[in-house]
Amino acid sequence: MSIRQPLAYIQKIDSIPAPYQLSQSETIGWIMRALQRVESTPERIKALNLYERLLGNENILTRGSVLADYQRSDWASMSLFRDSIRTDGSVSPWFAPPLQDRMKIYVEAAQIMARKAFESTAVPPKYIIDISCTGYRAPYPVQMLAMERGWENQTRLLKIGHMGCYASVPGIHLGAQLTRSIEMDETVSVLSTEFCTLHLDPLATDADQVVSNMLFADGCARMDLGLKAMPGSLALLSHYEALVPDSSQYMAWDLQDSRFHMTLSRKVVTQLNQVIGKHLTTFLNESGVSRSQISRFAIHPGGPRIVESIQEALNIDDESVRHSKAVLKKHGNMSSATLPHVWKSMQEDELVKKGELIVSMAFGPGLTVTMNLLEKN
Repeated sequence: MSIRQPLAYIQKIDSIPAPYQLSQSETIGWIMRALQRVESTPERIKALNLYERLLGNENILTRGSVLADYQRSDWASMSLFRDSIRTDGSVSPWFAPPLQDRMKIYVEAAQIMARKAFESTAVPPKYIIDISCTGYRAPYPVQMLAMERGWENQTRLLKIGHMGCYASVPGIHLGAQLTRSIEMDETVSVLSTEFCTLHLDPLATDADQVVSNMLFADGCARMDLGLKAMPGSLALLSHYEALVPDSSQYMAWDLQDSRFHMTLSRKVVTQLNQVIGKHLTTFLNESGVSRSQISRFAIHPGGPRIVESIQEALNIDDESVRHSKAVLKKHGNMSSATLPHVWKSMQEDELVKKGELIVSMAFGPGLTVTMNLLEKN
């Protein structure tokens, strides 16, 4: 029996993998070769040395991408990072393709992902919430899908953009609110589609950008919410969101001529450590549960240090965050598509028992702290 009336149930989660699965060493090797093609500078040498040191790190083993470029060595054959032809006819490395080139790839790949996510869906969802912070176009891919499937008069569509890594938490909260207007056998779908590798900067030399180049990946997940509990479903019991004062400079997502530029300071860890205990206490008090009742934590693995530092700050054991670390190792940081993969692994894990309470945590620009309370059915 739930400790409180669920807002809704996450009945099913499907993951849609990116078409190209890359080993971490393969991706780092590609970046290093790209960096070696431009003029040597002290900063470039320091960046190459940092990549070299990080090659043996096993916190992330594989990452997905919608780009075949990272598996290619012939620069003329790249779909995005191809060489440019100068006005004098000479060829030069070009690693800052214009934003419209990246968005063209985003739209094409996102439409493919959306089709795959709903290819076996016979009855259209009453609502689809489309989430992404890595691409932009109107009409957006889910609108195109609805017209392709003939759902334009049956499914209402909503768009959530540019919240970053935490967007799936408010996304399913919004989905839960919408379930109040549907029947017991109907669903609200939330689709998170993130193609972070379209915005990789192979010529970056500062340490924060080097780390970003090693973390982010592409992924997609569909979550179906409804009013009916099913075996293994996750009951959404409560939601929490807050801004951390004096922290907006540590994480940002800015549009530039060539790409979306991520600012991800290593000081994010310090900022979160200072406030996460207070926010967790407030959230649990508002939810009417004690810390001792929580057996699992679904922490968005923005990077290995994020999960480890929160473990230390909150005195969480390894088993309680096992699923977050496993998703990071297998997939990397897929922005808002990452937590759905963590929830899916908890749904499917028989060691996560019926009745276990799970606190989810995710963070994004602001700094924004989001949490929710889930119960395994």
